[in-house]
Amino acid sequence: MTDYISTFTTGFADIIPAIVKKFLPGAKIISIYDGLVYYSYMGKYENIKEILVLNNTFLVIKTYHGNASDIDDMLKNIMRLKALPKSNGSFRIRYSVNNKFVGVNKSYTRQIEDKIAKITKCSIDRVSPQTEYWFLQRSENVGFFCRLLSKRKFTEKNLHKGELRPEFVYLMCMLGKTCKGSIVLDPFAGYGSIPKQLMLNFECERVIASDINKEYINNLRSQFKNAKKVELYVRNALNMKDVTTASIDSIITDPPWGYYEKIMDIGSFYVDMLKEFDRVQKDEGVTVILSARKKEFVDAVNNSRYHIVKQYDTLVNGKKAAVFVIKKYIL
Repeated sequence: MTDYISTFTTGFADIIPAIVKKFLPGAKIISIYDGLVYYSYMGKYENIKEILVLNNTFLVIKTYHGNASDIDDMLKNIMRLKALPKSNGSFRIRYSVNNKFVGVNKSYTRQIEDKIAKITKCSIDRVSPQTEYWFLQRSENVGFFCRLLSKRKFTEKNLHKGELRPEFVYLMCMLGKTCKGSIVLDPFAGYGSIPKQLMLNFECERVIASDINKEYINNLRSQFKNAKKVELYVRNALNMKDVTTASIDSIITDPPWGYYEKIMDIGSFYVDMLKEFDRVQKDEGVTVILSARKKEFVDAVNNSRYHIVKQYDTLVNGKKAAVFVIKKYIL
């Protein structure tokens, strides 16, 4: 078994073990922290690369606990290493304390660089290396000396402004509990991140996506022209009169936050939104909603037939937000 650590979107530690075990049969979770999973796996590394929700993945060389996890102590310990996993090409060293890059004594860095170069026969390249060795110090009193294997494929540069990253959307869709026969609604489709993930990676009978912005829907029609299971509409999410009452299994969506849109009262907007969701959704249905307006959304839920099953506090483009899983009270 080989030990790895992989990063993931903060706030979703509860569901990452299930994803790892689903895609990596035989994997053993050693520990899970906020935004980091530590596990053993004896299969091919290529299988790990295929898991969308895992961002950066590292080969664990050594683990430290307690006071030994301090960066300076880890550096001193590594100087005693006599062997390292096989590597090729060039490398550099990086230091991370509580998810922030830090600098250390340059003398230490040079000594460790020389040590790694001597053992691996790799060259030092501090600008554009083929691989990186990381010292990670975590707030949970654990530290890792590890080698970077892969970085996440998608960044904000690959997306439209305000578009959610695919790995984030995957987590939202997973919480939606879709299955064969499910009818899933996204009434704030925007750039179509949620319908795309539903069609690529989840089982459902139909995906109904709509938006009040006609331009968005026209763009999505060109993207989904061969997707028979996707229905697209220009529609106000607060008045979906063409959607049959109690016909929707799951609602997965990213509604306005009231920061960038011309909405006078986001709290009232959420109240009206949930009233319409209540009408179109089956009583046993699951709704997954992303919002940075936590208080306003919670207040709206408290004034509806819904209750919060789970709240995942997270970050979206550096801004505090939450993914809410809500269901109706069954009378």
